[in-house]
Amino acid sequence: MIIKLMKMKNQIYKSVYSLIVGFLILSLFGTSLSMAQSKERTRLRSYFYIHDNGDREISVLLTAGRGRNMQNVSNAPISMEVDMGDSTLFLTELITDAEGSANLLVEAGYTFPADEEGITTVLASYNGNDTLRSASTDIEIKDVFLEISFDIEDSVKILTVQAKEFNNEGELIPVEELDINIGVQRLYSILPIDEIETDENGIGILEFPDDIPGDSIGLIKILARIDEHDYFGTVTKTSSVNWGIPVSYELKRLPRQLFTDEAPLWMIIGVFIALVGAWYHFFLSVYKLVKLKNEG
Repeated sequence: MIIKLMKMKNQIYKSVYSLIVGFLILSLFGTSLSMAQSKERTRLRSYFYIHDNGDREISVLLTAGRGRNMQNVSNAPISMEVDMGDSTLFLTELITDAEGSANLLVEAGYTFPADEEGITTVLASYNGNDTLRSASTDIEIKDVFLEISFDIEDSVKILTVQAKEFNNEGELIPVEELDINIGVQRLYSILPIDEIETDENGIGILEFPDDIPGDSIGLIKILARIDEHDYFGTVTKTSSVNWGIPVSYELKRLPRQLFTDEAPLWMIIGVFIALVGAWYHFFLSVYKLVKLKNEG
C-alpha cells in the first residue's frame, strides 16, 4: 500500500513538473511571438537609372509603419549583393539618409556579373532591429545604349533614336518594341514632345516640330528617356541641336509706358502744359483783383 502511494506521489510530481515546464515554454513562445508582432512592418523598394554619361545608379527606399501610415527610415544599413545563382556577391553596405533612401552609383566602365541573358539581379536587404522587421527586395537590371541623330529632309526635321543592348556573345544588338519618350529641356521642367517605338532595327523616328523656342542661336537640348522599364530601368540620353526658334534672353530697358517707373513723354508734356496754364490763370486772376482794388 505504501509503495502504491509513493508511485502515485511520484506521478503527481512528474505531472506537475510537466505542467510547469509546458507553461514556461508557452510563456516564452508567446512573449517572443508578441514581440515579433509588435515590430513595425517595413518595406524596401529599389529603382534603377542609367544617366546620360553612362553611369548606373541603384536607389533603394526604406519605409516602415502600420497600415497606410508609412514613414521613411533614416540611418539604416542596407546590404547590396548580386545574385550569382548558387551564391551571392557582396557589393557594399549603404546607409539611408533623412529621406529613407540610399544610392549606389556605378561608373560606366564597371561590368556587372550577369546570367546567360545578360541580366543582373541585385539584392537589397535590411536585417531589422528591435522595433522594425527585416525587409528585402531584388531588381533585375540590364544595360541599354541610346544614340540620337538629327537630319533634315525636304525642310522636315527628322529625329532618330537607336537603342542597343549586349547579347550573350558581348555584341551590341538592336532593341525592338522599346518605348522612348522625347522631350525638350526647359528651365525647370521637361517639355514633352512625343513617344516613339523602336522597330526591328532598334530605331525610332520622329518628325520634330518647328515651333520650339531655343536660346539666342536657336539651340535646344533634346532628351530621349525610357521610363521604368522592367530591365533597363530609367534611362536618359540628351543631345543639343539648333532646331529651336532663336530667342534673346538679355535684359533690356523697357520703353516708357504707363506701368513703368518713367512715364511717357507725351504725358509729362501734357501735365506740364496743364500746370503752366493753371498757374498762369491763377496769377492773372490775382493781378486783376489787385488792379481793380487800386482803381477803386
